[in-house]
Amino acid sequence: MTTVYLCIGLPKTGTTATQTFLSENRDLLEKQGYCFPELKTGTDSRFKNRNGHFLAYRSDHPDKEMKKQEENAIREKGFQLLEKLANTYPNIVLSDEAIWKISAQKKGFWEDITERFKAINCQLRVIVYLRRQDLFIQSLWNQNIKSQVKWTKKFDDFIEKKAYSYFPLNYYEQLTRIAGYIGQENIIVRVYEHGQFEGNGHCIYSDFLQCIGLEMSDQYTNDNVKSNLGLRGNYIEIKRIVNTVPEYRQMTDFLCSPVKSANNCLAKGSLHTDTSMFSYAQQKTFLEQYEESNRKIAEQFLNRSDGRLFYEPLKEYPKWEVKPDTMYRDIILLMTEIACTQQKESLHLKEEMLYLKKGIKSLRKIQKVYWKMRNLLPSIHKE
Repeated sequence: MTTVYLCIGLPKTGTTATQTFLSENRDLLEKQGYCFPELKTGTDSRFKNRNGHFLAYRSDHPDKEMKKQEENAIREKGFQLLEKLANTYPNIVLSDEAIWKISAQKKGFWEDITERFKAINCQLRVIVYLRRQDLFIQSLWNQNIKSQVKWTKKFDDFIEKKAYSYFPLNYYEQLTRIAGYIGQENIIVRVYEHGQFEGNGHCIYSDFLQCIGLEMSDQYTNDNVKSNLGLRGNYIEIKRIVNTVPEYRQMTDFLCSPVKSANNCLAKGSLHTDTSMFSYAQQKTFLEQYEESNRKIAEQFLNRSDGRLFYEPLKEYPKWEVKPDTMYRDIILLMTEIACTQQKESLHLKEEMLYLKKGIKSLRKIQKVYWKMRNLLPSIHKE
């Protein structure tokens, strides 16, 4: 029986980096009997490394029946591909960070996929990385401001109106629900804290490899892994304001890349200072509601008698605020990044135009030869 290791998130716990790492080391993993497949199920190409996305895929078809049929077709295709792979590999690794959220929203999710994996003779083991709720919610809000034009709420409004309630933050409740279908023994709970990473290297990669029964070594590479930095300083507010412009919301999010580049420029130069979107009092109050849930996870899923799930102390950082004195600098950096992006696109278009012009010249030469040959044909025919 093939073992399927399914990493279901959470988001903002190094999932993208881990997926890129697994993709980059696909050949090495296969030599050890592990397959990290690139499943071509028909989902968006952006999810190439999120090979478990077929399980959480959501169609945007306006008709409910057609939407359901499309989602079922994608899922069916995924299981068909997995069944073939299961005949070759003793271990298959799947990953998609959306599953943690989607599985809580979709009725019968775990019941359905548990039966489907059994039907293709696969043993399902679920891997989940948990991040302290206050840190996770700040990172989630930041990521959404950065990457989604529909996100315009300030952080305080986001918390006050509990706009995060769509996301399962009672980790114990979610884990026990999953355990009810696949068994607690088939859930691997890991904590997303640098001090708790295990394996040879004590990093997210060595920790994940240990989860699936492998050990980190110098043979593995991570040359193509890119860091996904959150927006910091004034750039959070700049992008949030940009998202409020109605005309911009109707376009592709073309300013996202320049904003990230300008933000990364400051991050590399260590010009940012550590802040929190919470006040210290807000942060403590926010975490109190999850203390019991976190304690139960530590005791039941990690066998920790002290009931501690997260070890990092709650630090009292200054509450984030817009810095008017550095806003001019940040806007100049952003405008420079926008100009650089446009210049690169302009140069690319010029190169493409020159290439096309050369092609047209070649075609015209061929055309001249063709007409000469055509004009000669009657005289040749007469002779």
